[in-house]
Amino acid sequence: EQGRLTIRTFPPEAELYRGEERLLPIERRAEWRTYLLPKGFQVLTLKAAGYQEKKFHLEVSSSLEIEEKLERADSKLRLLGETPTGRWPKGVLFHPDQPVLLVTLLGGKGIDRIQVPSLTPRETIRLESSKQEVTGFVEFCSFPKRGEIWVSQMLTNEVHILEAQTLQKVGTVQVRGVWPKVICTDGEERYAYVSNWESRSVTVIETATRNVVQVIPVTGIPRGLAVTCRGKLYVCLYEPGDLDVIDTKTFAKIKTLPFGPGAKRHIVLDEEKEMGYVSDMATGRITKFSLQTDQPLASLWVGSNPNTLALTKDGRYLFVSIRGRNNPEDYQKKGPEFGKILVIETKTFQIVDWVWGRNQPTGLNLSPDDRFLAFTDFLDDNLEVYDITRLYEP
Repeated sequence: EQGRLTIRTFPPEAELYRGEERLLPIERRAEWRTYLLPKGFQVLTLKAAGYQEKKFHLEVSSSLEIEEKLERADSKLRLLGETPTGRWPKGVLFHPDQPVLLVTLLGGKGIDRIQVPSLTPRETIRLESSKQEVTGFVEFCSFPKRGEIWVSQMLTNEVHILEAQTLQKVGTVQVRGVWPKVICTDGEERYAYVSNWESRSVTVIETATRNVVQVIPVTGIPRGLAVTCRGKLYVCLYEPGDLDVIDTKTFAKIKTLPFGPGAKRHIVLDEEKEMGYVSDMATGRITKFSLQTDQPLASLWVGSNPNTLALTKDGRYLFVSIRGRNNPEDYQKKGPEFGKILVIETKTFQIVDWVWGRNQPTGLNLSPDDRFLAFTDFLDDNLEVYDITRLYEP
């Protein structure tokens, strides 16, 4: 008795084998292919030139649909494993001093805690808010000097404060803005800065008292934030695509950098080399700019919908999560391609490595020792972890 296996693969040219027999599809629909197979247990292999083979075991039923990706044979990034997460994983954070990954759940009631590198067990920590049973957890910020981890929840306009060792909630701050997203802090951790998407503002919270001391209007929709030791706060404007620069001593806007039009999403800084890097979802580009002059130095096209950035501590490699092309009907539906994770060498500002993600790679973080890379696949409720140490081998 025959069953139907419908599969899409990345790379799309991957071929399906059963033993030594190459299987031929009976139907093609966009990037999907359908095969007729005997029902029951099957061992199949995906093969593509330039990629590692992948063998998988499945139970073929009347109708089965799967998606798979292959690892590039010459990539220096080595997949350690994947694990399911809660609904719509958004941000990810390596715990500063525990072998644990934390994941914010945009569609869940809190955050996931996952052991590394085993990726099991997974535990969801519910974060009770002033409005019970509300989702919308977005991003993390670690405060190692204070022994705290902060989590934004956009649908309640709150930031939750967790004791880092136990992950017990020890406080909540109403940000006096609408839809808080990114949180960042200065080197002394005196203040926390929170970007408020809908109210077009940045909230300043004094960490010692947990009081809001200022709400700063900005000139667009704010998303990514980064602060320098010299007292400048850079604010990514998702609309219209510029950067606002704020003085962290007076909380007054210094200037707007005309980096638009576009949709600036995330920013990371390398103060030792006096460089900043910012992603733009609308143009698909990463811009490198000088922290001394605030002038752009180079721009690199990386793909459709670049999201989050992560920079190694030595500033040598910049990682970018690329969400991929959107579904033309709705970006919350799977698009026509998997996303990617790119590695940019900052000195040459060129792409030197990449791997496939799955549906909409979004959150991205490096372990404190720069050994591991973790990212979330937003639409797949999935987390992936890679070993990146081979980048530093000769």
